[in-house]
Amino acid sequence: MTATPVLLAAGFLVTSAANALRAALPGILPERKDAAERRVLAISHLRVLWLARFCGLVSAGAGIALASVQLREILHPALAALVLSTLVFILAELVPSRIGHTRPDLIRSALGIPLFLLRVVFHLPARIILGPASGGEGETGEWVFTPPDFMWLEQRTEKSEQHSFIQERELMEGIVDFADKIVREVMVPRIDMVVMALSDDFEAVLREAIAASHSRIPVYRDKIDDIIGVLYVKDLMKAVSKNSSEPFRMEKILRQPYFVPEYKRVDSLFREFQSHRIHMAVVVDEYGGTAGLVTMEDLIEEVFGEILDEFEVSEAPMVQSLGLDSFRVDAMLQIDDLNDLLESSFGSDDFDTVGGLVYSAIGKIPRPGESVVLEGFRFTVERVRAQRILLVRIAPERQQEADS
Repeated sequence: MTATPVLLAAGFLVTSAANALRAALPGILPERKDAAERRVLAISHLRVLWLARFCGLVSAGAGIALASVQLREILHPALAALVLSTLVFILAELVPSRIGHTRPDLIRSALGIPLFLLRVVFHLPARIILGPASGGEGETGEWVFTPPDFMWLEQRTEKSEQHSFIQERELMEGIVDFADKIVREVMVPRIDMVVMALSDDFEAVLREAIAASHSRIPVYRDKIDDIIGVLYVKDLMKAVSKNSSEPFRMEKILRQPYFVPEYKRVDSLFREFQSHRIHMAVVVDEYGGTAGLVTMEDLIEEVFGEILDEFEVSEAPMVQSLGLDSFRVDAMLQIDDLNDLLESSFGSDDFDTVGGLVYSAIGKIPRPGESVVLEGFRFTVERVRAQRILLVRIAPERQQEADS
C-alpha cells in the first residue's frame, strides 16, 4: 500500500515539472543573455525533459494500476483507473502546460531546482537512450536536431505568434534556421572584405588597422586569393610597443588562417570555432579562391539578430516598406528571406541574393532604373556602384502599371 502513493506522487511531480518547463521554454529563452545558455535551454534540455516526462508517466501509470486494484472494494478497478488517469492527465499534463505557456516567469523561478535535479538524474540516461534512437550527437559532439525537435519548435513558434510573443518567435526561428544554413549565406562577401597586403609598410599597416576598426584582418601575398595569414591588431600593438631597431616585418606577427568551404553548415562551423578557439575563418570557393569571410559574430547574429558595440552604427535595414506591398531591399538580401517577404518561390543554385536574382534575369550589368518582372513582381534597380547592384525596389506589377 505504501508504494502506491509514492509512485503516484513521484510520477505526478516529475511529469508536472517536465511539462511545465517544456511549455515555458520559449518564454524563458529571451531572459537568458548568454548565447550558450540559450542554446542549452533550447536544444539540450529537450531530451532530458522528454525522458523525465516518460519516466514520470510510467511511474504514475504503475501507481494508477496498483491503486485501482487496492480501491476495488470502493470502485470497480476499471472505473478507478479511469478516474485516476483523468486526474493525472488534468493535473500533470494540462494544468502545468497551461501555466508554462502563460507564466514562464513563474515557472522559471519556481522550478529552477527541479530542473537542476531533472538534469542530474536524467542527463546520462537521455544521452544513452535517446542519442542512438534520434541521431543524438554528431561526430563533432554537437546536438543534431531531429524531426520531433523541429516539429515541436515550429509548433511553438506558430503559437507564440498568436500570443504576440514576437521576440520569442524570432529567436526560435533563428535557432531552427541556423541548422539549415551554409557558410555562403552568412559570410561577408569577397568584395566587402577588409584585407591587407603583405608588402605594406608599417605606417600603411597601422593606418589601415585604425581605419578598419577590426581586431583581426586577413593578409594576402600577391592577390586576395592568396591569403597567407591573419593580423591580430593586439599583436601589432605589441610590436609597436617594443620600439625595436629591426625593420618591421608583418609575417613575423601573422597567425595561421583558418579556411572553410563555402558550403559548410554553419552549425558545424560554430562548433569548430568553439573547439579551436578561433573567431574568424576565410571562406573558399570550389576553385580554392577566396569567396569571403565569416566570424563568430556573424554566426551568433544569425540566431540573435544584429549585435552592436558602443562604437558601431546600426546599418540600414535590409528591407524598407514603401506601402502597398512595395519594398526597397538591399541587394544582399538572401533569397530565402525574399521568399518569406513576398511569399514567393524564387530559388537557384547559381545565386543567393536579390542582386544575383536580378543579374540572372536581366543578363547584363544593369543601370539604375532598369527593371524586370518576375513572378508578378517588378524588380527595379535603384542604385549601382561599379558593377554591383546595391538597392532594388520591388512592387507588384499591377501597381507599377497603375503608377505609370
